[in-house]
Amino acid sequence: MSGPLLEAVGVSIQFGGLKALSDFNLAIHPGDLQGLIGPNGAGKTTAFNVLTGVYRPTQGEVRVNGERVNGRLPHQINHAGLARTFQNIRLFRALTALDNVKVACRAQGALHQGGDVGLGAKLREALGNYRDWWRAMLLTPGFQEEERELTRQAEHLLEVMGLAHRRDEEARNLPYGEQRRLEIARALGTRPRVLLLDEPAAGMNTREKADLMVLIRKLRDDFKLGILVIEHDMKLVMGICEKITVLDHGEKIAWGAPAEVRSDRKVIEAYLGDSYLESQGQSHGGPA
Repeated sequence: MSGPLLEAVGVSIQFGGLKALSDFNLAIHPGDLQGLIGPNGAGKTTAFNVLTGVYRPTQGEVRVNGERVNGRLPHQINHAGLARTFQNIRLFRALTALDNVKVACRAQGALHQGGDVGLGAKLREALGNYRDWWRAMLLTPGFQEEERELTRQAEHLLEVMGLAHRRDEEARNLPYGEQRRLEIARALGTRPRVLLLDEPAAGMNTREKADLMVLIRKLRDDFKLGILVIEHDMKLVMGICEKITVLDHGEKIAWGAPAEVRSDRKVIEAYLGDSYLESQGQSHGGPA
């Protein structure tokens, strides 16, 4: 088995006197489809923010493709192969669906031209932006060909996400479930190796959630991704994830296959509750 694409080792983060995440460990390998669950305030989105560079961990290491990324900016970690969606949708609302995805495709190309990080990379990026501005103003043949290629890439991703018919509609006019799909398409535009989905089914109806389950599996297989999903819909997360991590008050209280997790006494008490098991026709039993 190859090494993990994404790894958190002993990661903790503290805000003042509050430890929001404590000794968090995670490994996402190629082809993994894992879940991250827990009650509100358990530290799930904090974990995503640490993994993607929004927060810098107080202790521990985050590694992408084996490389330590502590202290790197979110766009630099994205360049390394990590993309995410957000609990609260963050689209360019006044841009069309196509242009939302093209922005991501163009950013990915610009980052890969830059190479390393540091002062030299920043200078190259600034010079590259200046050059691209003039190429766009003059509509050079090279610029026009790049635009056509970006359009092809974005159209393909819209088709994958079932949004080809929304190509020219502004993002703000799309139904909520389709805005969720568009955000995933935009994340895919950066060509990640690991995709983090923060409550992708929020606001979706039952049919949309069922379709999303199929789609997430397909994305994992077709794009050869590792995927980590935060989700409160237990039917969805238990139905698609092969391994699940459970957090409570910033600490991992369980990890394993869905069947193990949903029968774990700590998970039942902290999150699922006996009513969930009863709805599944199960009983946790065990000593009091």
